[in-house]
Parts: sequence; C-alpha cells; structure tokens
Amino acid sequence: MDRNWERLAEKQKDIIRLGFSSGNALLCGDRSGIFFENYEGSKSADPGSPVSCDTLFHLYSMTKVFTVTSAMQLIEKGLLDLDANVCDYIPEYTSMTVCEKGVIRPAETKITVGMLLSMTSGLSYFLSDESGEALKLADNWREDINKGRRWDTLKFAKEIAKVPLSFEPETKYLYGLSHDVLGAMIEIISGESLDVYFEKHMFRPLGMNETFFYQKMPEKLKPRLAENTSFENGRYVNIPLPPRPVPIPAFEGTGDSDVLSGGSGLVGTAGDYSLFLAEMLEPKKGILKPETVEFMVRPRLTEAQRVFYNDPAGDPSISGPEHTFALGVRVQDREAASGSVGEWGWSGALGTWFFVSPDDGVWFLYMHQHSPAMHDAFIAPLRNAFYEILRKGR
Repeated sequence: MDRNWERLAEKQKDIIRLGFSSGNALLCGDRSGIFFENYEGSKSADPGSPVSCDTLFHLYSMTKVFTVTSAMQLIEKGLLDLDANVCDYIPEYTSMTVCEKGVIRPAETKITVGMLLSMTSGLSYFLSDESGEALKLADNWREDINKGRRWDTLKFAKEIAKVPLSFEPETKYLYGLSHDVLGAMIEIISGESLDVYFEKHMFRPLGMNETFFYQKMPEKLKPRLAENTSFENGRYVNIPLPPRPVPIPAFEGTGDSDVLSGGSGLVGTAGDYSLFLAEMLEPKKGILKPETVEFMVRPRLTEAQRVFYNDPAGDPSISGPEHTFALGVRVQDREAASGSVGEWGWSGALGTWFFVSPDDGVWFLYMHQHSPAMHDAFIAPLRNAFYEILRKGR
C-alpha cells in the first residue's frame, strides 16, 4: 500500500494532546500483514514510561469477542445451538423473573444461547437495580470472600440468575452480563476452565503468547501493564483500578481469582490482538470456518430491538444509526459518511477499539487506558482519516 499512513501517527498525538489518553497503540493490517504499527506517549502519567509493543492493556469488553468465538467453535462441532435454552445447562435459569417499573413478575420466555450472544436476554450490568437483588448479590459475594468461601465462573453465573431481568427476554437489546453467563456455559460443555479453553483453542494456535485473564497473568509481567489514567487540571494522573473480576460498580470489593469474566476479564498486547483480527479477516488456522465468521457478524436485531441499540445518547462509535448488533459485535449495515457496510468490531471500557472490514480487506486496532474511555471524542476522526487514506487513489 503506497499511502501516507503516517498521518495516523499525528492523530494519535492529537489524542494525547487533547487529554484523551496519556499514550496509545495503533495497528492496521490487511491480508498481507501489518502495514501500520505505531506507539505514542506514555503508558502511565509518568512520561518516562513509553507505550511500546510490550505494553499490556486491559481489554475489558473486547474479551467478549473471544467468548463469542469460543461459542461459535462449539456450534461448529455440534455441541451447542443458538436455540438451546440456557437452563438446560444452568438450571438456575429455569424460572427467571423480570422487574419493570418496580414490579417483579415471572418471565414468560426462556433465555436461549442466541439471546446471550445478541444481548437480548434481559441480563444487565446492574447499573440500575430496581429490585435491590443485585446489591444483595454483591453483599453475599463479599461476605463469602470474607469467610473464605470462594466463587468461580459458574458460581457467578448461577448467582446472576437470582437478579430479575430488565425486560422480557428477546424484546429489547441491553448490554450486560450475557457473555459472562456464556463463559460459564463454555466451561460446562468443554469441561475446561475458560482460561484453559481460550489458551488451547485460540491463543496457542494463533501465537498469542501474551494474552491472559488478569488474575492468571504472570506476576513478572505486571510492570508492563498500562495504567488507567485521567486528565485533570491539565495533566494526566493515574487512577488505580479496583481488584474486581467484573468492572462494574456493584461488585466493588469482590476479587475472586477463579471468577473468569467472559465479558471483560482479559489483558493482552496490541500485537497479540492483531493476530486474532488477521485470522478473523482471513481464516487460515482453523479457529473458525470462513462461513462461521460470516454467520457470527450477520446483523441480528429486529427493528424493535434496534431502537434500544441506536440510542441517540449512546456512543456513536459503536451504536450510531449505521450500526446494529450481531453475535457479540457491532456491524455496519447501512451506508454512512465513513466506514463500509459489513464492517464489524467492538470496544473496551478503558479505550480499546477495533474493526474488521471484509469488503475493504483490512483490520484496525486502537488501544489506550483512560477513564472515561472517550471513544465518542476521538474514534470518528481517527477512523475517518484511516478510510480517507485507504481510499485515496481508488
């Protein structure tokens, strides 16, 4: 590609200058390999700690794509089905309740695997807790920790079932803990813990040697982990992350090492994640069949569900009107000023963000660690510049 990709480095510097991150990584590739790789700024408020190819980032919700890929592997093998009821694997989901406007009632619809994948299950992140059951769950968890009673991935999934759903399953879209429950199902079906499954069936085949669940990351690598920063009074400051397996306020004070979050638990390098994106763009190593990837990124939401995804108050970098939700990823299904129909990807709570564009034959990966993530402030200019350079001269 004979194009001026160095313009992207200037955009990275702008992000740092404007107070959106102390430092960042940007990698872009096509079917021939990486054609742009650049690291700018510092991995903490200390300007003497540069971001590099060795820097590890909390992936948070970009973990979900691996959980979905794992589920698709099981579907390929005939061990799982989108229409299967979750309660067939985790009986605690047999008799769910729904809480709407403070009224709790029995759910009429069983949650299926497909609903977990498409975030239409009714499971939330407990940012609103009308029933009070999420607070009770967190209190019980902290009490168990204090008494030495440890939770694991399946125990966490079982406890979530005690909290009323936010709506009748399949009627709406809501981002939440669906993929944490899916992670527990993967453990049940495979007979392997989620970290072992990911390592055996994705990380090792792809050569991803520096991606781990945070609790399982070797101690010697922790100095390479980027700090979470914030921009205050004209300078960057470090904001320590609380040691909880799921990054939501309700679980403050929890920290069981065996709760492996299929929705948010991984850390890894940008280079490692790029290996996964390259494989998803053009499957070569048997992680998924090409037709399975196409199936995974196919739009799933009905028009009624999509209303809740295309929230005008949401982040336009993932939920703008040209985007909808597939199985664990956003997908662009309408023409827009930028991007391509068929482009799919996701993001993470501290500023990681990626897309794969099958029609253009490219992938794009950005990473930083900042609170708030600020995707809505910096992704559009960066993405627009990328597409402008890509299409120049076509």
